[in-house]
Amino acid sequence: MTRLARVDMDSVAPLLPGDKVAGRVAAKGEHFEWAPTLAGKVHSSDPLMTRAPTAQELGQPAFIDLKGIKIGRLTVIGIAAEVVSSNGQNWVVRCVCGAYETRKARYIKACVAGDNPGATEPMCDWCHQTRRLQMGRCNPKKAAAATEAIMEACR
Repeated sequence: MTRLARVDMDSVAPLLPGDKVAGRVAAKGEHFEWAPTLAGKVHSSDPLMTRAPTAQELGQPAFIDLKGIKIGRLTVIGIAAEVVSSNGQNWVVRCVCGAYETRKARYIKACVAGDNPGATEPMCDWCHQTRRLQMGRCNPKKAAAATEAIMEACR
C-alpha cells in the first residue's frame, strides 16, 4: 500500500484538472461511501414510502398540502411514511438527478416564500456535494494535508 492510499478523493478533487479526459481517469479511482450529514435525514436512490394526509392533519388550519410543489431541483412527492421525528413533519422530495430525500415542511415553505435557508438552489445533498467539488470548494485543511502527502510521496 502506498502513502497515496491514505488521501481521500474529497481533498484531492479540487486539485485535479476538470476536463472530460481527467473525469474518465478519476472515475476509475477508489470507491467511497457518501452519507448525508444531518442525523434523521434520509437519502436514497430508491423511492421512499409516502402516505396521504390524515383527516386530523387536514383539519388543522396550519397544515398545508405541499405535494407537487417544485423548489429548485426538488419536487415534493408526499409525506414520508416511515421517517418520524418530533420536530416537524418530513416530506419526501425527488431531485432531478433521480435521488429521493426527506425535507422538513418548514424548509419547503421557506423556499416557496423566497427565504431560501441555503445560499444555493435547493437540491439533494449528493448534487450539493458534487457542485461544491466542481466549483473547487473543499476543506482547506484536508486539501493542504493531501498536497503535503502527494509532495512527500513524490520525493
